[in-house]
Amino acid sequence: MTRRLFAVLWAVMLVCAATAQESVGELKKAILMAYYGTLDTAARQASYDALTMRVKTAFPDREVREACTSRSLASSLSEQDGQPHPLLQEAMEQLLADGYNSVIVVTTEMIEGKAARLMQQRLEQLRPRFFEIKQTTPLLYSADDCRRVLQVMVDSLQVQPDEQAVLVGHGKNGAYDDVFCLADYILQHEGHANCHVGTVEGYPGLDNIKEILSQSGTARVVLAPLMVTGGGHAKRYVAKKWREALEQQGYTVRCSSRGVLEYEGIRQLIVEKIRQADQRP
Repeated sequence: MTRRLFAVLWAVMLVCAATAQESVGELKKAILMAYYGTLDTAARQASYDALTMRVKTAFPDREVREACTSRSLASSLSEQDGQPHPLLQEAMEQLLADGYNSVIVVTTEMIEGKAARLMQQRLEQLRPRFFEIKQTTPLLYSADDCRRVLQVMVDSLQVQPDEQAVLVGHGKNGAYDDVFCLADYILQHEGHANCHVGTVEGYPGLDNIKEILSQSGTARVVLAPLMVTGGGHAKRYVAKKWREALEQQGYTVRCSSRGVLEYEGIRQLIVEKIRQADQRP
């Protein structure tokens, strides 16, 4: 009975969707890349720009545009390069004015935290004006997402048996820390016991990582940012503060400067998330 009811409901949804599409005419589809932004030109080119090009290649039949989710960064970027950097709502308004009525908004946030939820609220306000607005999930949205992202990074870092690797996220005190705890658990219990996750502002923090490393008996540490770009935060905290703190403890530290979006395997994950969003009714 349950399967029959589900089949009937699904058929009704398909009919309603087809009817609605006929009422608005032909769908004009676009993809909007939603970026927080960075003032570090090299980091932006290696992450955001590279991802946008990857998406354009994967979806040649779609209009692909960018939007900034930080008002202050959008303003600073415009001053820096003399080019417009529209905010999310401005970019959506322009798509509407250009006749696009079906949009997939791509979030590049690491977790479903405050920034991602604020973006969802803004899109809900715009939803009645479009035929459809779909949205991808954050990079560390599920356990499978975590496994995929972590595996790509660990493989790239080539962590040696006599090394301990620490992937450093931004983090926030509160409920959002559970994502980073999950990521650390996956590393510890699924084949990468010498790899750990720490956070700059949340849990596990630097003091927790120091304790873990002290118990490992290792003298060599690999640091890498579990952050979207290798820009300001990665340089300020991972490459400087954390590296210096661990070197003062006597560790030999090698540090990766690559942000998460610089890994091709993770860019491919985002492409797959776009395809998944596109298939949802």
